[in-house]
Amino acid sequence: MFPVAKEQVHQLVTQELQQLPGRRWVLPASFVGIIILFVIALPWLPAFADRSGYYGVRVDLHAEPLPGASGQPLVPPDDGVDVVFFGFQQCGTVCPLQLVNLMELQRRLQGEPVRFVFVTLDPERDSTARLNEVMAGLGPHFVAVRPESGQQARQLASRYHDYAAVTGVGEAYDIEHSGHLHVVSRRGRRELLYTNPELDLDRVTEDLVRLLSELQMYPEYAHL
Repeated sequence: MFPVAKEQVHQLVTQELQQLPGRRWVLPASFVGIIILFVIALPWLPAFADRSGYYGVRVDLHAEPLPGASGQPLVPPDDGVDVVFFGFQQCGTVCPLQLVNLMELQRRLQGEPVRFVFVTLDPERDSTARLNEVMAGLGPHFVAVRPESGQQARQLASRYHDYAAVTGVGEAYDIEHSGHLHVVSRRGRRELLYTNPELDLDRVTEDLVRLLSELQMYPEYAHL
């Protein structure tokens, strides 16, 4: 979830109302509370409006190209998808849970053109050699992406509407991040979004099989 400065919201709304001519406005606390709750809920609003029948949020958003090891953009498998996750090796919260989810999805989707892409938010501490070693341990369908710097990694995450911010100082710094899963097709679009690491993997598997079927049924759509 993106952090929300509640005091900032209150101050901005109050200032705007007090600038209206000829009136003295007193902003009710309940109204401020509604605004704050609305801002906090923004990332989840598409899920409430979604009527596609998918368990994940069905989206159609640009997917920023991910840098491949050869210097060329990473392209999802033929008639397949990439499941993209932003994290880092020293993460002790959402990353272990999501990686377990992805390993189980890999097991369930054997034979399907699905690849799992781990984008490190911490290239300063996550070396290429170590990332490749970890991916090999997770399974044959895992690959890692290592941006050139932490700043570039966070900028890339923001283009996927993921939150990532460094906390602390020195070598003991940490990274707070949202930990979403993004399903990306060959047409360069984000097709599905999962915002909660506590997933019903049966339903995620059904989502991915259904999406693959749709993409393969309309190849001109999958390869735009």
